[in-house]
Amino acid sequence: MKKSVVAAFGLSLLASSASAQGFGGQNQPPNQWVMNCNMEKGRDCTVSAMIDGGQDNLLGTFLIVSYSVAYTTLTVVANGMGQRASMQVDQWPFVSTTICTGGECSYEQGRSNDLLQEMLRGSQVTVQLSTSDDGMVGPLANTLSGFATQYQRAVEAQRR
Repeated sequence: MKKSVVAAFGLSLLASSASAQGFGGQNQPPNQWVMNCNMEKGRDCTVSAMIDGGQDNLLGTFLIVSYSVAYTTLTVVANGMGQRASMQVDQWPFVSTTICTGGECSYEQGRSNDLLQEMLRGSQVTVQLSTSDDGMVGPLANTLSGFATQYQRAVEAQRR
């Protein structure tokens, strides 16, 4: 049941992400970094990836990692009430945040910038999120291939 809710939540996030992209409703492909701009609260261009739990997970456990260029904030999104999100780039230590509202956990700007710099140089990110019901999503790993290119596109689009 819980996994079905996670899958439904993810589909709703993908739908809102696709409509924000303005590319004719394209869905965000799993495990790939994409750039999009949203005008909902003023121009905000982001780089995000929906990190999938893999082939063995038929019901779709995943996390969405998103970096906002306008707000210079890194956010991890999952279903449920997040209590703590942790990210690791390559073999660096995990960096955690407890700034969570609903299913979103955000890093403060200083930590976001530190992680951004690591992500621009790194090759893999591992992410996990613990929920208030003692559940855990992850750890899920994803390549950082394409992240730097999409980040540059987002920065340029934000400036326009």
